[in-house]
Amino acid sequence: MLNRRLSSNLLTANEDINFNLDDIHVPLALVERRQRDKRPGETRAEAGSQLYEPTGYEEKQRFEHDQFLQDILGKGEGKTKGRQIAIIGEPGAGKTTLLQKIAFWILEERSDLPIWISLADLQGRELGDYLLETWLKQVIPSSRLSEQVREDFLAQLEQGRVWLLLDGVDEMATERATGGLPLQQIAMQLKGWIASARVVLTCRLNVWEANLNALEAFETYRMLNYDYPSNVQEFIRKFFVKDPANGEALRQELAKAEYQRLQDLVKNPLRLTLLCSTWQISEGLPETQAELYKKFVGKIYQWKQNYFSTTEPQRQQLNHALGELARRGIDDAASPFRLRHQLVTEVLGDCDDDKSLCALALQLGWLNQVGVAAEDDTEKVYAFYHATFQEYFAALSLEDWDFFLPREHCDRPVSGRPYRIFDPLWKQTILLWLGRKDVPKEKKEEFISRLIEFEDGCREGENRYRRDRGFYEYRAYFLAASGIAEFKECDRADEIVAQLVRWGFRYFDEEKQEWPTFFDPIELEVRTVLGETEPTKAIAALFNLIANSENVYIRWQAAYILVQMGAGNPTVIAALVNLIDQPESEDTRRQSTESLGKINAGNPKAIAALADVIVAYYEYRWPMRLLEADSLGEIIGPGNPIVIAALGNVIDHTNNVDIRCLAADSLGKIDPGNPTAITALVNLIIGYYEDKWPRWSRAR
Repeated sequence: MLNRRLSSNLLTANEDINFNLDDIHVPLALVERRQRDKRPGETRAEAGSQLYEPTGYEEKQRFEHDQFLQDILGKGEGKTKGRQIAIIGEPGAGKTTLLQKIAFWILEERSDLPIWISLADLQGRELGDYLLETWLKQVIPSSRLSEQVREDFLAQLEQGRVWLLLDGVDEMATERATGGLPLQQIAMQLKGWIASARVVLTCRLNVWEANLNALEAFETYRMLNYDYPSNVQEFIRKFFVKDPANGEALRQELAKAEYQRLQDLVKNPLRLTLLCSTWQISEGLPETQAELYKKFVGKIYQWKQNYFSTTEPQRQQLNHALGELARRGIDDAASPFRLRHQLVTEVLGDCDDDKSLCALALQLGWLNQVGVAAEDDTEKVYAFYHATFQEYFAALSLEDWDFFLPREHCDRPVSGRPYRIFDPLWKQTILLWLGRKDVPKEKKEEFISRLIEFEDGCREGENRYRRDRGFYEYRAYFLAASGIAEFKECDRADEIVAQLVRWGFRYFDEEKQEWPTFFDPIELEVRTVLGETEPTKAIAALFNLIANSENVYIRWQAAYILVQMGAGNPTVIAALVNLIDQPESEDTRRQSTESLGKINAGNPKAIAALADVIVAYYEYRWPMRLLEADSLGEIIGPGNPIVIAALGNVIDHTNNVDIRCLAADSLGKIDPGNPTAITALVNLIIGYYEDKWPRWSRAR
């Protein structure tokens, strides 16, 4: 009876998290404590999840969910025989979801009694009192709650058939008199008549770290992050199982180079769920990164509302304080994303004061202790939920661009003022600031104009390379070019992209009747920045180059950049198809074909054009590269009959041994067992084994 009632109650347990239990397969690892986590200073924001990788633990063994359930809980392997288990991890790592799966596994696989308790519900009560006075009354009608039922429950517990599934040790209300340490509270309450129960508890990593000796007998398993792209893409596929096209669109969008930070952010299951929900509801990502993080922040406050209720004024006050903390942290070049205890308490107040902003930030998970300082192991170190949230809160707290670039700058540095526009640590925050909808457009326009008109006073001096700007002027201009990807309505966007193209691809100056040249590093940097700037305008400029430039090298470079930025982009795909359909320029057609194949594998236009190119140009150097199996595999995939026929034609009609080797090798990989490829390879072995072996070895 108890089991059946619990089964129905579990279906709504912690329902605010909105995870599909069948879709969550976060791996976990058995870990043993070796030393305190000592945090060095430097961590890149785009790899911010590494801040939550404990350095003081030794990973003993990794488990998938089913293996953990069968071996540890089912067979009773491990030092505690599966009787005392702690599952630790960062907020949103999937701890609660795994605990739910454990509950259902017990109900389905064993005759034992699982009891789910959200520890936040205790509200200072003793665990034993809660079980006998609250939980029993919830699952058994008062008319049937006899002394016999109580005795039966206690007997099951004494026999080790009761599992206490304790969710959220970090969310327990604790008394100041006991030092406010929830692990100590639990340790004291798991004694006496409760000691016979099997216990699986979840706890946030920072709380476990604060007093891990309190439950030293427990076996500790840490929730691991998803791997990107494999685990993340599989999760997205399952999330959109009823709308696979939408899921594929999200996977392609997320794979773009400009979303490197987001790729790291969503290694956490909760944050990945937020991304999928946002994509599903909005039918795409918000226009700017700032708007995306704004949605994330709102969702996280909503997620925590049932446990730590906050009002709108409280949230605004906390956001403002977190912004100040974020700014001051990023300004510390030695330790931008690991925040020392002294700084945190200076900005947010005493962390031990339940009414302080620091305590609230820790409760909500915006901040978490991630170890101790490498220089001083008595000082705690904290980190934002993810480093990208620190950058967002910093951007949220700034009203004017003067913080990044002194407004009074003319052509030389302003004494005592930092120029954060040249500091890589501040670039993402600047982009987030430009993407904020609540910053007036005129302020953003003013900032962009000051960047592209920046003067550094370094332009003078002779150099054998021609240049039209000083070093820092280029740097400021490139930042503006990246910025218009977030500030899409910028009035000077066309002007900026056109200038990038002039710098990155040598052009003929009609007025001066000459070909200007620039530093090679400038040209290379421009091609990188083109992938970061406003995509529609950059794509249009690059296609114009491919279609109109007479310089083959320039066309190839433009096509290469399109490959880098065009994966899944329908505008790029459509334009490349259009260029393929124009037979008057065979060079352009070849370039467009290869580019389209790389960013839209299996496109019939690219495959048909590729087959024509292979047949018509197989004796030239360019198609020899295309004949390589790996290159063809990227473009067409296995088994395409059009290209198989084209490769067979090459094998049958050319006397060039190198080309025949490549074509046969490619055909064998694209169409295993193909008789034409097998015959060709046999003939090559027989006819050329003496003097052609070095060439043949490449075809293998």
